[in-house]
Amino acid sequence: MRKKAIAAVGGILLIILAVFSFQGEKAVKGDTTVVLYNSAKIGVVEEIKEVELEEGLNEVPLEELAGLNIAEVTIRPLEEGVQVLGVFSRGSNGDVYSSNVGSEVEVKLRSGEVIKGKFLGFKNGKIAIEGDGYYLINPSEVAYFKAKNLEGKASVYAVLQADKAGKYNVSVTYRVANMSWESRYKLYIGEDAKLYGYIVLNNPTAQEFKGAKVLLVAGDVHLYQQLPQPRVLYAKADTGVETVQVSEPEKVEAFYLYKLGIVDLNPSSTMMYPYITVKVPFEREYLYESWPGNGERPVYESISFNTDKVLPAGIVEIYRDTEDGALLIGENRIDHTPKDGTVRIGIGRDYDLKGTTTVLEQRNGEGYSYYKIKITLENFGNETKTVIVRHHKWGKLISSSIEPIDETANYVEFKVTIKPGEKKDVVFDYENRW
Repeated sequence: MRKKAIAAVGGILLIILAVFSFQGEKAVKGDTTVVLYNSAKIGVVEEIKEVELEEGLNEVPLEELAGLNIAEVTIRPLEEGVQVLGVFSRGSNGDVYSSNVGSEVEVKLRSGEVIKGKFLGFKNGKIAIEGDGYYLINPSEVAYFKAKNLEGKASVYAVLQADKAGKYNVSVTYRVANMSWESRYKLYIGEDAKLYGYIVLNNPTAQEFKGAKVLLVAGDVHLYQQLPQPRVLYAKADTGVETVQVSEPEKVEAFYLYKLGIVDLNPSSTMMYPYITVKVPFEREYLYESWPGNGERPVYESISFNTDKVLPAGIVEIYRDTEDGALLIGENRIDHTPKDGTVRIGIGRDYDLKGTTTVLEQRNGEGYSYYKIKITLENFGNETKTVIVRHHKWGKLISSSIEPIDETANYVEFKVTIKPGEKKDVVFDYENRW
C-alpha cells in the first residue's frame, strides 16, 4: 500500500506561508506524457499544467502526487515571470488509510468488484466502508485504495512566486513505481513463419492517466534505488483490439524510443496491443545456447528468419499450424533484434546432438572480467547437421578458433557443421570492462 510522503516544515517556511495567498482552485491539466521502460518497473510522468496565480507567493495543490516521493518531483516554469520555491507535503503521520478516515473512497478488489463509500477505519483488522451497505474488506483482497477527497487541501503542494497575476504554464515531472511495458510475441510455423508482436502496458497502481502520450524506452536503465516489484497482473487481449500506431524506433543515447501515441492508462490493469505482423520464409537450423558456466546443455531444432523491423526483447509463444488448428509447441525468448537482423528461435530438443560448455579460465577484478570458454558439440545421429552456437556474454570478443557469424554486446554466435559421429570444439575468450 502506498505511503503518504511527509515533509518537515521549518521555521523559515512557516513565515513564508503566513504571507502568501492560497490558490484553492485545482490547477488545470494540460498535456500528459508517460514514459515507460522495459528494463525498470517505473513510469516517468510529465504533465503540462496551466495555473492561475496572483502576484506574489501562491500555494498550488498537486493532489495527484499524494503518496509519491516528492524528492523525485520536478517542477519547471515554462514561461518568464514565475519561480518555483519548493514542493511540500502535508498530512498525518499515518498511512494512506489513517489519513483518509471519514473521506469518500473507492476500493477495487482483486475480483474486479468496486466499492465506494465513506471509509470508517479498521475493524478487527479489516477495512470498514459504509456505502450502499456496510462492508468489511480483507486488505489482502484490495487491488487499489483510492481516496476521492483528501480532507479539503491537497496533501502535496508547490509554492510558486509570480511577478504579476495571470495564467502560467508549468511542467510537473514525477515517478510512479511499478509501471512498465514489455513485448510479447506469437510465432506460427507453417509454410512460412508468421510473427505477431504485442506491446503490453502494465499499470498495477491506482494512478490513472487519460489521453496520455505514451513513450516506450527499450534498453537497460540504471537507477540508484531498487524499486519494489509489483504484484503480477495478467490480462488476455480481447479479440478485435484495435492496432495502435507505433512509430519506428528512434535511437536516443543508448536506448530505443517508441512513440505509442495517445492511450488511456487505466488503474490496476494490463493492456495488450498488437503492433507488429511479419510473414517471411524461414530456415531450419540447430541452436545451442550457453552461458559462462560449466555444464551440458541441450541442442534445439530451431528456425531462423530475417526481419525488416526492430524487435524489442520479449517472450515468444511458438505454435505449429496443423489441419486441426494451431498447436502450442513451446515458449522461448527473442533478444533485442535490430532492423534487417536475423531471429533464431529454438523450438524443440534434438537428442542426436549434445553440447557442453567449459570455462577454461576466469579472471575478475575491479571493473574487469575475463573468460576463456570451450564449447564442445557431438553428433550421435546419422545425418550431418549445422549448429548455431550462441554464447551469452558481457563485453567484447578477443579471439576465437573459428570466425563468429555475429556478435553483440550480449552474445556471440558461431556456425559449426558436424558429421555423424563427429565431435568439434570452439574455443574463444572475451573481456568486459566497466
